[in-house]
Amino acid sequence: MKRISCLMLDMGGVLTEDQRQDKVEEMRAVLGPRAAREAFSSAYWRHRLDYDRGLLDGLAYWGRIAAELGVALTSDEIGRAVRADLQSWFNMRPAMRDFVVGIKGKVRRLVLLSNIHADGARYLRDGEARPWAALFDELVLSCEHKLLKPEAEIYELALGAAGARPAETLFVDDNPDNVEGALRAGLSSFRFEGEEDFAARMARDYELAL
Repeated sequence: MKRISCLMLDMGGVLTEDQRQDKVEEMRAVLGPRAAREAFSSAYWRHRLDYDRGLLDGLAYWGRIAAELGVALTSDEIGRAVRADLQSWFNMRPAMRDFVVGIKGKVRRLVLLSNIHADGARYLRDGEARPWAALFDELVLSCEHKLLKPEAEIYELALGAAGARPAETLFVDDNPDNVEGALRAGLSSFRFEGEEDFAARMARDYELAL
């Protein structure tokens, strides 16, 4: 059993549930009939890393998607798309919320490490997600540092923010590339494959410490 004093968790796909498809359909509806499912998905993900890195704001991101689909959006329509996008992701898994609440005071530092855009960062820091974001000691958000997982620098930055050593830190993410990046940076890490598997691995393999 490995002793861990710093626990870092990814957001999307770990703390929060998979993307809500009804909200994906809402985004497509804003864009209109040219936003066929495959074409929309391609445009949505093509520009996502620049959005999460903080190179694009919401206006520019949705402008690129609209241009790719041959659509012109008003500022009001972009606002609706941004809201639907946020609502599609920010749905915390009840079991993970219970876990985070339950380990408060049992681990020295609890860190949220997420690839996320500026609209999402505001939603976490000042919006509807603030109550559960406040459970974490540190929020390390990609757009605020122009860095993305699995780049080594973002893990180093997160360790520095937490005042933690790699050997005493565990990072959990649903993306295998991000897990590999953490391992290369010297952290312990495993892939999230559901709440039950996560709980079993934490109980079996790790001891949380102050």
